[in-house]
Amino acid sequence: MNPIYCVFDGLDGSGKGLQLDLLRERLDRHGIHNGERVVFTREPGGTPLAEVIREVILGPLAKESTPFNNMLLFLAAREELMRKLVFPAILAGKSVISDRGDSSTFAFQIYGEERFALEERFWRLREDIFRHSPLRSNGPDIYVFFDLPPLVAYQRMAGDSARTKTHFDLRPIEYHERVRDGFSDFARQCSTAVIVDANRKPEEVHEEVWSIVSEELGLA
Repeated sequence: MNPIYCVFDGLDGSGKGLQLDLLRERLDRHGIHNGERVVFTREPGGTPLAEVIREVILGPLAKESTPFNNMLLFLAAREELMRKLVFPAILAGKSVISDRGDSSTFAFQIYGEERFALEERFWRLREDIFRHSPLRSNGPDIYVFFDLPPLVAYQRMAGDSARTKTHFDLRPIEYHERVRDGFSDFARQCSTAVIVDANRKPEEVHEEVWSIVSEELGLA
């Protein structure tokens, strides 16, 4: 099995969490268990320090902060995750599959907040984080973006009573429309990004996801 770093990303309500669960179950049926040959993680988070940063970012204090400050917090959590979890796992021959990645920072903090002046800094700091990585490319080996109309994602998210809503979730629909544009632009600039139509039955989406990820892992 090829060790890869794969990021699942998309709008809140796009179904990426469910797709991660379905992928984990299918890998398990293939004898590839979480923590052995593959590691599932999330951003922000994944290490003790990054989880503390996550609490700050998603908490009420960050709502009153600036997009630049929030971007730096996300970057700090990411650098910690890469250094403590992702890079060591890849070097040990394990694959890492993450719920969100740097693509979310680009989509939410730059596009969602309309702070396009931050884009140059984003790419420069991203390069710093991945400069000494053991990955095949300068960043994740593959991004899987779950794309669907923002209104559909917004309605799914709002109707999920089990979900704890963050200040990002509660932004107006126009914000989420800009975030979708951000993911599209990131995919345009990143050759390792694949866009999946998430406005379908979960089983149909999963089959496409499995085809993509299993090929990257060398299982196909």
